[in-house]
Amino acid sequence: MDCTKSPEAMQEQILQSILLSVGVKDSGQVQILAERDVSVYSVSRVHQVAAVGHKIICAAREYVAEQLQNAMDEVRAKLPPDVSKDDAATPYEKDATVQFWLDARVRLEGEKVRSRPWQYVFIQSKLPNAFVTEILPQRIFITTAMLELTTNADELALILGHEVSHLIYGHVSQANQVETMLRTLEVLLLTVDPTSGVLALGVIGLLAGLRKAAAAAFSREHEQEADDLGLIIAARACFDTVKGAEVMHAMHQHSISAGTELVRDSNLVRLYDTHPPSLERYRLLKEKSVDENYTKYLDRQCATVSSRLREALWGSPSPKPPKNGTVVEKK
Repeated sequence: MDCTKSPEAMQEQILQSILLSVGVKDSGQVQILAERDVSVYSVSRVHQVAAVGHKIICAAREYVAEQLQNAMDEVRAKLPPDVSKDDAATPYEKDATVQFWLDARVRLEGEKVRSRPWQYVFIQSKLPNAFVTEILPQRIFITTAMLELTTNADELALILGHEVSHLIYGHVSQANQVETMLRTLEVLLLTVDPTSGVLALGVIGLLAGLRKAAAAAFSREHEQEADDLGLIIAARACFDTVKGAEVMHAMHQHSISAGTELVRDSNLVRLYDTHPPSLERYRLLKEKSVDENYTKYLDRQCATVSSRLREALWGSPSPKPPKNGTVVEKK
């Protein structure tokens, strides 16, 4: 009822809850930038993220639209030739692949296509991280530590492409469904305990551990899927994915300096790790980026004059821009 009466106020409450969950208690630690506020003449760090993000979102929209059209064409090809286009609506509704890409479009655009500009939420944090959430769509959260870890637009593109891929695939919803299923199974097993609770005392820890391990394995699979699709989206957005993959090596180096890399060598800890090791992800991305790069799309938008102009203004590839918010004056 609250969401219906005041959706903006409800979204603000959800945003505050999300920020609290990542340790943000002061609004001064957060900066929000909308797509409409982006100027191609600004070279400040946050504006560069939003500019790169705009290209990533455009490429993601195009990719989802193509996949949806391909799925609908496959359904159409299987229909008898005398079936009209209007009569084909029902087969589309029953096709799982078509529905998946329709849902992906909604997750990416909202119920009304391109209903609102995307927002980029910058969080002051020493932990390098970026994430999206379906409960607050069309927002990308990124920490200042992640900004410091990236050195050019290509690396930013790979990070943002990865996060948008989570949204396209609906990984958050899938993870919630798996978590609910595992917890329900755990409760059922404890309910049918014939020893009136004696057995439960011995197995409750084991069940919780198995649930955590299963959820972690599911999460690692999602991360790999997002890495693969994020690479495709970044390449289609005309970024150099070979150079962009270096951000994962930077993540690996950060984990060593933070003292977490040694922990990852433990098989027990790896079992509960929600992300694949950064070095492993770096090697895979580096290998796949040789083929999945902007050069693959030179016959498309990547060879246009406007794209070259944007690259000159936004730096793809480019050295790290100044952090003092310097603005290039329009001539």
